Amino acid sequence: MNNKICFFSQMYQAIPSLVTIQRDLGGTFVCGRGSTTRYFRKKYPELDFAHFNKRLKRFSAGHKAMLNADCIVTGSPYKKLLSPYEAKKVMVFHGTYSGLTANVLEQLRHFDHLFLIGNRMEKMLLRYKQQLDFKYTKTGFLPFANFPDKNKENRRLVLKYLGLDVSLKTVVYCPTRRESGSWELCVEALIDSLSAKYNLILRPHPSLSMNLRWHEKSSIRNLQTIAKKRGNTLIDMAEVHFPDLLMIADLLISDANSPAEESLFYDTPQILTGLGKSSYGEIRKANLTLNLDEEDIEDRLRIFSCGLVFADEKGLDWCEAVDKALLEEKEYANNRRDYFEFVFGERDKGAAYRVAKIIQSEYL
Repeated sequence: MNNKICFFSQMYQAIPSLVTIQRDLGGTFVCGRGSTTRYFRKKYPELDFAHFNKRLKRFSAGHKAMLNADCIVTGSPYKKLLSPYEAKKVMVFHGTYSGLTANVLEQLRHFDHLFLIGNRMEKMLLRYKQQLDFKYTKTGFLPFANFPDKNKENRRLVLKYLGLDVSLKTVVYCPTRRESGSWELCVEALIDSLSAKYNLILRPHPSLSMNLRWHEKSSIRNLQTIAKKRGNTLIDMAEVHFPDLLMIADLLISDANSPAEESLFYDTPQILTGLGKSSYGEIRKANLTLNLDEEDIEDRLRIFSCGLVFADEKGLDWCEAVDKALLEEKEYANNRRDYFEFVFGERDKGAAYRVAKIIQSEYL
């Protein structure tokens, strides 16, 4: 395809969402961050890429590509960086975004079109319609395009590839970022206490796995030693295709974050850690400091009704909590279904097609 379109992101997390559209429309992916560039080139060598150099901007291929583009698609504001380009600019959301405030929306005013995920985002946007008017469309969640079908054969293939026991149930732990997540509070206890009747996959947030600090490197090495002794345990440093992990998960342990919401695509039973800064009260407090509307905060915290909260299970170790969560998962089934519909809408994989169709007809 010869469409004059660019996809810009400095963040590793946004790449899979943007790529789903690039595959439909062609165009060039542009990035200037080293770790994100390496990830893109490793995972998607068949797609067109141009490097963006902020210091030598006018000589960089990425700058030239965006100068000539009719449309630039991105997953973050990048207002200052994108403002010199005359192309139409559209915004997609790669995470299950739950923080649209007046201040955040003000930072998005330079976009010609916002592609919202579902009813939750629309509800937040419409709250400020009198002050800020946007052109938007609800198109669904882009990453679902990359989610494999959940069946016995796909599960067997992924578990075998990862070197895990295909006969065991699989527990996946996905905490949030290092500043507010439960990784240091939970990871060793999970490895030590979880029964050998489970596979265990531990996936630190990309803010840690993609940018390890010097003291974290020795900590990861120590955890890998402990994990090897346990057996059927994998520490995934963002090397495994994330949807594959969600597909094989029989239970997800999280910090009430985006992975928890995304896993509801598969109606996966949940444990919310509820520990430290990931507790109900701390998340509520953090959202209040962002000036989120009270009703929007309560909507965000509905995820805590979708599964067992570890911090509330006094006296249980992690193995007992996992056993209980799986035994009682049907008690939370209606909450999981209702919350999924509120956040995402239809349970399908067609968001990228819907976004691409609008971009093609209106901006190219």
